[in-house]
Amino acid sequence: MSKDRRAIGSAGFGKYEYAVYPDYETGHEALIVMLRGSRYRNLTLLEASVRYVEEDPDHGPKIAKMSNLDPNRKISSLSDEEFERYWKAIEKNERWEVGEEDFIPKWIISGVHKKRGVITEYLVCINKESIWLPKQEAIKWTMEGKLHAILVHMKNGNHYLRPEHGQHGFVVIT
Repeated sequence: MSKDRRAIGSAGFGKYEYAVYPDYETGHEALIVMLRGSRYRNLTLLEASVRYVEEDPDHGPKIAKMSNLDPNRKISSLSDEEFERYWKAIEKNERWEVGEEDFIPKWIISGVHKKRGVITEYLVCINKESIWLPKQEAIKWTMEGKLHAILVHMKNGNHYLRPEHGQHGFVVIT
């Protein structure tokens, strides 16, 4: 997940979290750099598997069998051909696949209407299009991930929206 390996994010969670890369080449390069780096090169294939995928104790034996390599060999001792068999086995076992990125446009709040100090409508914009949304509709859009805002749940059961962290406050339009 290191930034110097150019991950653009992660998927999964907890011990099942893994890095996401912009393309296969970048992810492959990250794997090679990691395996040839100081944290892995002096480990045996079994030791490397424990470090790489500690939640799967069968990872090491599977990789050794798939690559037809001795699991007690150190990564640094592998020839170029053996190293290629090794990383190919890891990629096959991990079921590396190229995914697709979904672009979900998000609207931004550029203004609000208030009645007696309470926000009743939000002016939301995307590109050059603007529309007024009633408060409940804006809350729904936020919950659906369509609107850049933070949904705040109050103790009394009411909800309101506030700007995302680092954004300016909403402008009151009368």
